[in-house]
Formats: sequence, C-alpha cells, structure tokens
Amino acid sequence: MNVSARRPLCGDKTYPPLEDAVIARRLVLSAALLFALPAAAQNAKMYSVKKEASSLTYKLIHKMHTVSGKAAPSEGKAVLKPDGTLQVAVRAQVKDFDSQNSNRDTHMLEVTEAAKYPLVEVKAVGTGVKPPATFPGSVPVTLKGKLTFHGVTKDVEIPMTVKFDSEKQVTADGSFKISLEGYNIERPTLLLVKVDDELVLEPHLVFTEGT
Repeated sequence: MNVSARRPLCGDKTYPPLEDAVIARRLVLSAALLFALPAAAQNAKMYSVKKEASSLTYKLIHKMHTVSGKAAPSEGKAVLKPDGTLQVAVRAQVKDFDSQNSNRDTHMLEVTEAAKYPLVEVKAVGTGVKPPATFPGSVPVTLKGKLTFHGVTKDVEIPMTVKFDSEKQVTADGSFKISLEGYNIERPTLLLVKVDDELVLEPHLVFTEGT
C-alpha cells in the first residue's frame, strides 16, 4: 500500500493553495448573501397613520346633489422599501362615516350592513416611490391591491400623490371609484330616487415614521 497516496483524514487535511483561495471566496460570498436580506429589511422605513390628521371620504352622486361622508382611519401602516416599493394597509370603521345628517348616516349603516361588516379595508402596493433629495417633494404613484367592503374583496387601482413633507412625515392623497352593486350593496334612495351606482372614495392619509 502506498501510504503517500492515502486520502487525508479530517485532522490532517491540507489543500493546495488554489483550493484554499476558492474556499475562502465562497465563504465570503456566502456571508455577504446571508446578511444582504436582513440589511435590506432594516433599511425599510416604517410609517403609522396619524389618525387625527387623516380621513377617508366617500361621495355618492344623486340626481339632486352629491352626498359626502368622512371618517378617520381606525388603523393604518405603510412600509417604504429601499427599492422604492410602497406597501400600504388602511382600515376604517363603517360606523364612523359622518355625512352631517344623522338620518342619512343611519340609512347608510343599514344598506352597508355595518353591524355584520364593520370594516372597510384596503391593502395595496406601488413602485417607484423614492424620497426627494430636499423636502418637501411629491411623487405620483398608482397603488394596486385589494379593497374589502361589505364582505366583498375586489381588485382596485388607486392613483395617488405621495408628498414627502419632511424626513419623518408623508402625506398621500388620492381618488378612485367603485361600484356599489359590485360590492353587493343596495343603492340608497334619497327623495325617492336611487343614488348612482358609482361611489367615489378619497383617501387623505398622513403617515409619520415609526411603528
């Protein structure tokens, strides 16, 4: 048996210089990949909605006039990633919408079955949202996601303007339309005439950095 040709054991293994270099490079690359994702996650900016400064407004079109109601969001979060991806989740209590007419608001609670479906909620994502070099600065974005209302979830697209008021505060304003019948909501009747099927929703959201 040629002893010099035996395979090296674990305790006495040696590698040619070239193999050492390859292994070292692989270890460095593995370490870099391991820490890349956590670093990206840590660099994401987390925002919470400023409830007292924010609102969700609906507008119903009637033959005689336009009816609008407004509510502050009950909860809202946003995440802005380093690559410009913006994730937003906002919800409001249906019972909180106020149109300055108690009888009308009561009727709206009935047709939307607010006791059974208490929340209206949107979760959406946009891209290309980068903070400006100086403040304030605005960025247009179209959020794409899901709106849940009256127990029905549908795809929505929400054109918005994201304004970076400062390094710590962001304001987002937008407007989009949905179909009442598409969400299985009976169109309310005002003065014996049903409102249009189209419902306009206008979010005005003020976010401050921090969880």
